[in-house]
Amino acid sequence: ERVERAAERGDGFTGMRERGFPRVSDKIREALRNRFQAIGTTLKKAVPGSLRGEYVVWGLSVGLSLCFVWSALSGPQGVIEFLKLRGALHRLEEENRDLLVQNQSLEKEVYLLRNSPNYLEKVAREEYGYTYPGETVFTFSAPLEPRAWKTLEEETGDKSPSPP
Repeated sequence: ERVERAAERGDGFTGMRERGFPRVSDKIREALRNRFQAIGTTLKKAVPGSLRGEYVVWGLSVGLSLCFVWSALSGPQGVIEFLKLRGALHRLEEENRDLLVQNQSLEKEVYLLRNSPNYLEKVAREEYGYTYPGETVFTFSAPLEPRAWKTLEEETGDKSPSPP
């Protein structure tokens, strides 16, 4: 019926012939109409009229809910991205605390180097090997551990004094 009404008004399917589509014969049109009416009748029998609207509402509600959940979980402002950013924030805060402690330690050392001649002398001697003119520096190798002395004593049979 819609096709016939559209043809009477001059819109819809009438322009299809002008665009190069062949005219649908009346028999094919009638067969299609009967087929769609049969499908509609089957659907009407399967679902009572009062429930059809409820199913549509429930279907739309579930579909919209799923879309909302999907957009809340994914995307640039979703929960997953939020959790990633929160983890990165915690890592950066921890790194910031470590750098703050290191910075305070370096500030203390700079203060001591500028204001304490004894500390400056200690660093110059220990780290850079500086000495006063006329001083002699003696360096000793690390003493052997007691286990090594015992092994040496057993190998040589020599009773040398034990290490201090």
